[in-house]
Amino acid sequence: MQNIDCPNWYVLYTKPRHEKFVESQLLQKGIEAFTPKVTLRRRWSDRIKLIQEPLFKSYCFVRFSLKDKVRVVSQQGVVNIVHFNSQYIPVEETVINSLKILTENKIKLDPYPYLKAGDRVLIKKGPLRGIEGFIIEKRNKYTSLVISVDAITSSIQCVVDIDFVDLA
Repeated sequence: MQNIDCPNWYVLYTKPRHEKFVESQLLQKGIEAFTPKVTLRRRWSDRIKLIQEPLFKSYCFVRFSLKDKVRVVSQQGVVNIVHFNSQYIPVEETVINSLKILTENKIKLDPYPYLKAGDRVLIKKGPLRGIEGFIIEKRNKYTSLVISVDAITSSIQCVVDIDFVDLA
């Protein structure tokens, strides 16, 4: 059972391209909101411009107690609070702080697929480019992959740089 009086960070799912709007409207209402943004260089035919884009498309982080959820969800541009099996999923304060530090210090950030053990991946660069396998373990910058040969019911394991793989 979730404590409805204790404020936590939650993730709001927003309408497309409403992340910054939702954040500013909630901040104006005195509700703590945070949309991590990255500065990107966009090129048009006649100019190059620096623009700020949300790091996570259609998501805004908001700190509130669940007793105030109607006030938050009724905000224009909000679709819903991210949940699973009718339970809202709080985000750890340390995750929010890490995102704030990374974005404030203008570290180069790129969205990256969430990879976990069991995911089928494709090696996209390097000498093993084109090979498919399954992640069995992730350690820092490296991942252990299993490559299976179904026809002979055999498998091999190798370790590759996590930057070289992508979801298959």
